[in-house]
Parts: sequence; C-alpha cells; structure tokens
Amino acid sequence: MPVQPLFAPPLPVVVGHRGAPVDAPGNTPASFAAAAAAGARWVELDARLSADGTVVVHHDPVLADGRAIVDLDVEACRDAGLATLAEVLVGLPPEIGVDVEIKNLPGDPDHDPEMAVVDACSRLLADHPSVRVAGRPVVVSSFNPMVLVALAERDDHHPRALVTMWTAFPIGLDTAVELGAAGLFCHDSTDGLDRDGVDAAHDAGLEVMVWTVDDPGRTLELAGIGVDAICTDDPRGVLATLDARLRPRG
Repeated sequence: MPVQPLFAPPLPVVVGHRGAPVDAPGNTPASFAAAAAAGARWVELDARLSADGTVVVHHDPVLADGRAIVDLDVEACRDAGLATLAEVLVGLPPEIGVDVEIKNLPGDPDHDPEMAVVDACSRLLADHPSVRVAGRPVVVSSFNPMVLVALAERDDHHPRALVTMWTAFPIGLDTAVELGAAGLFCHDSTDGLDRDGVDAAHDAGLEVMVWTVDDPGRTLELAGIGVDAICTDDPRGVLATLDARLRPRG
C-alpha cells in the first residue's frame, strides 16, 4: 500500500464530483474534461459492471429508461451514452487523480457478494497504461465495507477509502481504521464533522474528503477545519473561492 498522502498540497484539494456537472452531464467524458479544464486536480466517478464484465461509469444501477446496467453488454451501455472506465482514464490528463467509487450495494439489481466488479476494477487499474505508466494518483472507494475488504485481498497497489453518508463521523472513522482504509469520504451533513473530528482522523492516519460542496461559505468553513479534499459539482467555483480567500499570490 502506498505510504504517500492521497492528496498533495495545497490543501484542500478540489475533486470534481462525477466531473463538473454544472458544465456537462456527470460521469461523462465531457464532464471530466470540464473538471480538468476548470483546474480540479482530482475527479470522482462511479463504477459498475456491465453484463459482459466491462467496468462502465454510471451512478445509478439503472438507466433513465429503467434498464439495469447489469443486464446490458458494453455496446448497449455505449449506445445509452455510458463510457467505460478505460475510456475515461485514456481521456483524462495523466496528472489528474481519480477516485473510483465502486458501486455494489445490497438491494441494487447489480449487487454481487462475489465481488466481480472489484475483480474487474482491480485488473483494469493494475494493467491500464494510463495508470501504470503515468503513475496517475488513484484511490478506490465504496460505501460497502465488504468492497474494501475484497479490495484489500485483490489490490495492494491502490489506497482505499470508506464513503459514508448517514454514519456519524466518529463511527465512520472507527470503521475506516478497522478496514485499513487511507481515507474517510463523508457527506457534508455528517454529524461530528468538525475540527476535532478531522484532527482525530488525521491522528489515525486518515485523510478526509467531504462531498458534495458547492457553497462558497461552506467551502471556507471546511477548509478552516482542515479537511484534505472537497468534492464538488462546481470545481471552477470552489477553486475560485479558495483562490480568492485562502491561497497567497506572488
């Protein structure tokens, strides 16, 4: 497991949530390109498995027309406007970090206790030239703790992060530590997300990313309590806020 930090200074790093949805539909090559053009140093995306075992990028388990991604082969996914993870990696500048959030939740039509999506992601990230040759920063994350357990067994090259939404910050922190994660990626509404909580995470060796934050005032509050990254639908706006108020010039 890498020992270097997930997010390199200056902090907080701005992460494009599904790219830059304020500029282009999220989880599309156009959205990721817009995030990079805006100055985001990382992007976040959602990974699911097609019927023929290809990792595709889409948030929901079903398309707008109700078809489940797990029932569609990769060509049908492309016809529906979805990109593959490999295509996204090829299209991104090599210095842009990627948070690959693996979707595999109980209750979803593509839930798979055997973790085929973890196998597919691990193989692709290990073998894909845009990761292996360029040394692109990559973290693999999930809401599902069992995904992180499976990743620990299959992928010793990329750090892992626990994603939380309804879990109080101290509980998420304890769970992430127990799982050997490098990061805790929590929702902005998380109970206990404050300076003491972030300090405790840092003391435990965890980096903290908060999602999804677009408001300038909240951006500054989170920067003030020491979070390592801010995940946003509006990378350009969040960067402008940080540049204007926090980053020295000259």
